[in-house]
Amino acid sequence: MKKLFMAAILLGLLGMILVFHWNAAEVEANDSMKMNERKYFTSYVVEKDDTLWDIAERFSTPEYSSVHCYIKEVMESNHLECSEIKEGQLLILPYYADEPISDL
Repeated sequence: MKKLFMAAILLGLLGMILVFHWNAAEVEANDSMKMNERKYFTSYVVEKDDTLWDIAERFSTPEYSSVHCYIKEVMESNHLECSEIKEGQLLILPYYADEPISDL
């Protein structure tokens, strides 16, 4: 009788762990689905006193793990060898969205 009771308790605990794990995995999957999967590009004319950091803080989307990652991609997209930019310079900026945004 004790063995049967212990087996029932263990099965119940295992069931609760599986249900909890399943719900956590479902929440994680739903969170990843909220992220936009399409990458677009827009043009941007550098304004006076702009820095790549300022631009990254304004245009980076949550799909980038950090501002540094976004800056790196901007530099690669624009063939920049250093982070220095100048007023009037045209930059191509990447962003993620469900559809292109005409007014970034």
